Amino acid sequence: MVTCEICGAVFKNTQGLAGHRRLRHTDQKPGFTLTGHQLYRRVLQRLADKLAEQLANGILEAHGQELLESCLEELHDQGLDVQPLDKRQTVRAIIVAAGQSSRLFPLTSDRPGCLLDVGNKTILEKELDTLHGCGISHIAVVRGYQREKINYPQIRYYENIDYENNGILKSLFCAEGEINDEFVFLYSDIIYRRDVLERLLQDKADISLIVDTEWISHYHQRYQHSLEEAELTMVEGNRIRRIGKDIIDPGRAHGEFIGLAKFTRRGAEILKSSYARALNEYSGIPFHNAPSVEKAYFTDMIQEIIDQGYIVHNVDIQGGWAEIDTLEDLEKARMQFQQN
Repeated sequence: MVTCEICGAVFKNTQGLAGHRRLRHTDQKPGFTLTGHQLYRRVLQRLADKLAEQLANGILEAHGQELLESCLEELHDQGLDVQPLDKRQTVRAIIVAAGQSSRLFPLTSDRPGCLLDVGNKTILEKELDTLHGCGISHIAVVRGYQREKINYPQIRYYENIDYENNGILKSLFCAEGEINDEFVFLYSDIIYRRDVLERLLQDKADISLIVDTEWISHYHQRYQHSLEEAELTMVEGNRIRRIGKDIIDPGRAHGEFIGLAKFTRRGAEILKSSYARALNEYSGIPFHNAPSVEKAYFTDMIQEIIDQGYIVHNVDIQGGWAEIDTLEDLEKARMQFQQN
């Protein structure tokens, strides 16, 4: 690697550096003094660079990952070092935060559960920090209960105004416009270490779910949240065969889905088409473990996708996360994650 001594740009070889110098720094050396004309040109060049950056961001929003990878490949062939350009900048995240969190009353009488403090930050702030730390900045939040209280900057918001009468799956599809490319789906009542999200992002399957294989220890002395409510999985090889609440014998379960999943572009297409078909076929009637598709859990939709023959991959972890569903959970999470 070689570095331009004037502006600090990095190139793979001297040929790339030489071309850069000819275009940007002809007859310029470190410590040179700009004339008025040169200063105007430098200001105009800086403005052009800023406009080009904004245009590039707009194009990426519209056309996604494949265009970015094509451009990076071209730059790589020209000798430019493109390693610092993190491809995860195009990965989106959708956090569902519409529910009432009634088990956390009275603490949630004046705020959504995701705004309760764990350590020196709210649950949602910790999720946002972890996403940003993994290079994900395109983040959408689906609000419902006391939605005006969730108001962080640089977040796109979607509203589930009927949150009291429908389930997590419906909340997710309030943000259907975000389900067009690779994205991460998250429950808003979980906290997890950064390495948990990193493992999910590294998985190459079209649909991947984080599964805790040491889930039993998560329920040790957890009296306010029963085993029957765990979203358990049964696994064959590296694919999930069964998933849901109170449908799998805990003694035969592989692990617990923690509320963190990833979809590639193809996975997003599978999810959307499966949901559209389910709305048409199951509206108002039982849908897997739910009374209707409108009231379904996310895991009900995952089971439907599995039943259609698609592969859903389990990404196994052993702890490193916490669900905050009850007052008891909140106290434990504050002890576990107070320094994070």
